[in-house]
Amino acid sequence: MDPTERIELATQFAGDKVKQVTAADLAKPTPCSEFDVRALLNHMIGGLGMLTTAARGGKALIPEGDQFGEDPGRDYDERRQALVAALREPGVYDRNWEMPFGSLAGQMMGAIAFMEHVTHGWDVAKATGQNTDIPPALVSECVDVVTPMDAMLRMPGVCGPAVAVPDDASPQDKFVAFMGRRP
Repeated sequence: MDPTERIELATQFAGDKVKQVTAADLAKPTPCSEFDVRALLNHMIGGLGMLTTAARGGKALIPEGDQFGEDPGRDYDERRQALVAALREPGVYDRNWEMPFGSLAGQMMGAIAFMEHVTHGWDVAKATGQNTDIPPALVSECVDVVTPMDAMLRMPGVCGPAVAVPDDASPQDKFVAFMGRRP
């Protein structure tokens, strides 16, 4: 799968979960301990905007305030479409992206964006009582992408330690556990 296709599929998966969030869900805790659903949506939707700015060659800034209105699914989808359009520009992955936390290679930022939206899509689904099934192709692809990032993922404020699961756990449960969540 090419990097743009991965991000497109990951954000489609996450967007489908965000579309089902209701106002009553916003204060619910998520598997990502520092976020309730509102904060997680702000992180995800604001992150799409930062990624789009950086992919277009600008300096991304940390967004402030709520990143969505009455329809977070619509707002997520609008920013998702803008990001996918930016990713289709020639050479987008061949240069560094200027993010608030530093300058990173486009290929690395593409991998991070992919992993973030698969993982946070699952977080939203889990927090709001939705079906948490991640398409098997996304699980497999994400495992391939995140496994080499193990040391980075364990840094403070990223994913935390992997969670132990039985050897016979499903590939999705193994992935979720690797990302520091309890399946």
